[in-house]
Amino acid sequence: MSTSNENDRDKLLNDFLQKFDLKFKNTKLLNQALCHTSYTNENNLDVSLSYERLEFLGDAVLKLCISKFLYNDFENYQEGVLTKLRAEAVSDKCIAVWAKRMGLSELIILGKNEKKHKGAVKESILACAFEAVLGAIFLEYKTKGLDKAYNFLIDNFKDDIFEINKNIKTLNPKAILQEYTQSKNHKLPEYITVKEEGLEHDKTFFVEVKYNNKLIGQGFAKSIKEAQQNAAREGLLNLGVKL
Repeated sequence: MSTSNENDRDKLLNDFLQKFDLKFKNTKLLNQALCHTSYTNENNLDVSLSYERLEFLGDAVLKLCISKFLYNDFENYQEGVLTKLRAEAVSDKCIAVWAKRMGLSELIILGKNEKKHKGAVKESILACAFEAVLGAIFLEYKTKGLDKAYNFLIDNFKDDIFEINKNIKTLNPKAILQEYTQSKNHKLPEYITVKEEGLEHDKTFFVEVKYNNKLIGQGFAKSIKEAQQNAAREGLLNLGVKL
């Protein structure tokens, strides 16, 4: 695949690699990871030369690396909280920010029409390019590809993941209560639905939360999950834990 000025392009890609401590035998694979389908379509190139296949691979690599990090670093979190945290960390919104910070918006190859419509700053395109670059790293480093992809992610974006965790905890009293109780004696709070009121299609659920076999909070809402959150919020207040 050729671009208007291959020497300038190679320099840009090599500067990018150097900045992020990456080494590629040649920049062809990285160039492909940054080539949008609008470019291959406009130039009658095979779609396989775009980033689509690498994005498919990188999506799986991203989820696995983030899952590994969360599993190792958030030992007190149960599966449900880990799942929510991972979903935020691998969302297009999040990784598009990472892509922009890395400078991918200046490196993505677009067709003329997509470029005209500012495709280089579109969240979906940035997110796909980020995943494709991750896929390229995985392939380039062969048997060490997963380790390199993991280190690349954690070295550059670990603080963002911790920040995401803070934001989720603020919105998730259950997560805060669970972290608090496990830090005290490794025990989990227990949620009990004690009552349901109303018609089948319009019920209100009443939930109690207990810790060390003591009632610490109560809550009610139109769904059990929300009632549990409300009970956890009251439990935190009664325990003197700030949200």
